[in-house]
Amino acid sequence: MPSRKAALPKKSNNRVNKGLKPVKEAIARVAEEWQKTFDADLDAIWILDKDQRIIRCNRTAQKVFNLSRDEMIGKHCWEIAHCSNQPIPECPALRVKKSLCRESMELPIGGRWFAVYVDPILDADGGISGFVHIVSDITERKRAEAALRESEKNFRVLFDENPLPTILSEISSEKITFVNRRMADLLGMDVNDVIGKTANELGVLKNSDDQEKLTGLIVGQGYVDNVEVERVSPDGSTGANLISMRLITVNGKPCCLSVLQDIAERKRMEEVIQRTAKLDSLGILAGGIAHDFNNLLTGIYGYMDLARSASKDAQMTEYLEAMFATMKRAKALTLQLLTFSKGGFPIQKVTPLIPFIQETAQFALSGSNSSCRFLVDENLPPCNIDKNQIAQVIDNIVINAQQAMPGGGTVEITAQNLSFGENEHPSLDRGNYVKISIKDSGIGIPKEIMPRIFDPFYTTKIKGHGLGLATCYSIVKRHGGCIDVESEPGKGSTFHVYLPASMENIVVHTHAAVKHTGKGVIVVADDEEVVREAFRQMLESLGYTVVCKNDGKEAIEFYINETAENRRCAAMIFDLTIPGGMGGMDAVTEIRKMNKKLPVFVASGYADNFVMKSPVEYGFTASISKPFTIAELSEMLEKKV
Repeated sequence: MPSRKAALPKKSNNRVNKGLKPVKEAIARVAEEWQKTFDADLDAIWILDKDQRIIRCNRTAQKVFNLSRDEMIGKHCWEIAHCSNQPIPECPALRVKKSLCRESMELPIGGRWFAVYVDPILDADGGISGFVHIVSDITERKRAEAALRESEKNFRVLFDENPLPTILSEISSEKITFVNRRMADLLGMDVNDVIGKTANELGVLKNSDDQEKLTGLIVGQGYVDNVEVERVSPDGSTGANLISMRLITVNGKPCCLSVLQDIAERKRMEEVIQRTAKLDSLGILAGGIAHDFNNLLTGIYGYMDLARSASKDAQMTEYLEAMFATMKRAKALTLQLLTFSKGGFPIQKVTPLIPFIQETAQFALSGSNSSCRFLVDENLPPCNIDKNQIAQVIDNIVINAQQAMPGGGTVEITAQNLSFGENEHPSLDRGNYVKISIKDSGIGIPKEIMPRIFDPFYTTKIKGHGLGLATCYSIVKRHGGCIDVESEPGKGSTFHVYLPASMENIVVHTHAAVKHTGKGVIVVADDEEVVREAFRQMLESLGYTVVCKNDGKEAIEFYINETAENRRCAAMIFDLTIPGGMGGMDAVTEIRKMNKKLPVFVASGYADNFVMKSPVEYGFTASISKPFTIAELSEMLEKKV
């Protein structure tokens, strides 16, 4: 029986090899494709054994490290990457051995930045049999990050150095993410303490409803421009602010950029302008009233003065003197009205303020239960003032101080030198000033009425016409100064009066009593009969013949006719303003064309600052303000007639 083994056919090695050939070729093609892909990768790739020796690398790795494949194979990775003979402490492969997952690091190589990612190659038992190093060029990313950091730095600098208080907050949470130093200072907080809070938590706005309204506007229209809000300061005080807001996107989140602008000074200036406008409007009314009132007073003054001069009866003279005292009070009221009109400008003279201020204040407090205490700088400069008007200012403020202390007290008055630079005071020009401060310890002024205390006809007193402080304000303003007020209810008030200091020398004038008599024809032109008749009686009492005319045109016609007949006029007196007729300015122009030397006088109830203060510059010989006494008329005529 044949052997079984012999019966089996023998396998041919050629046939086996022939069957494996396609497999080997396929494996070779895959390996070749893998190598091409491996070499084409833009990242540098190493494959390392478990001892971190390089067993394979791609072309990118050769370019990155500027070495051939043969120069890298068999080397430890740290020899190539770090030129070191041992692993660096931060080597990610060391961390991979512990974590068995990807680790990474960033490092500079040849002037560029690379990210190194290390992944483990695990065997069947889960142990590490090798590593894969992927080295990615992140230079552009690093540059972009550096540019972003620089941009953020610049943003923070611009944001932080912005002189306007600025806040950046998220719309959804309303929490503040950025705040500049100016805003933090305004809140009285550190920047880090502000971040993370909301505007309502900080109590930035006095009215919490304002925040909700503003948020609605910014969400609805994307912007808010110059909305006025009231802000609360850390000390509890409030101030007017403008807020502007913009809806922007930061890190993919809708945010609100808010900028505050303090407009307290602007509001103050607006109040000054509004107050001035009120005074100017009142001036038109007051000037007309004062003019008509002064015309009436001129007649009353004149006839009373004539009666007083002619009276031989002691009792009658006493009555007339009492009437004169009463009329002086009426004249003083007219002076207050004139302060608001164009005719209320001061007739100024360089005057020492000491002892003038003390005497005025002490006289105002005479008979009261209050006293004065003075503190005055040495070498206090004089001021160019209308003494009567400034006396009215001191008198009004001191009386107000006394009335604010019904139980009595001390009024403290200080006077000191001050200098202001450009824009150092909102109402004053650059220069030297004298600051007169009048302080009481009385009831103070309520905050709600403080803005109105200088308004004309506004008063909280049962008795009073409301012209006192308005008059003071207007007088000081026309002297080139201003008045500031500080007050706290229950603790008192301080009024600061600023007057421009004068560098001129003080000139002392002495006047002898005037006793004037004369003769000749004096022509008087005035539209008010009572004034014409008062002039007539007073001038005739001085020895003159008087011709009265209704206006300048009639007076000039009379003068021309008299000159044609070779008759001379001793003088002419014109009313400055004649409604519907020729006034003094036009009349004197015509007279001066014919006669340069004739005494021509101007009279007015306005006491106009240009003509009445400087009559010679406008062709007149002198001026006289209505109402006037015989003595004042005599003094004027004595100079030139």
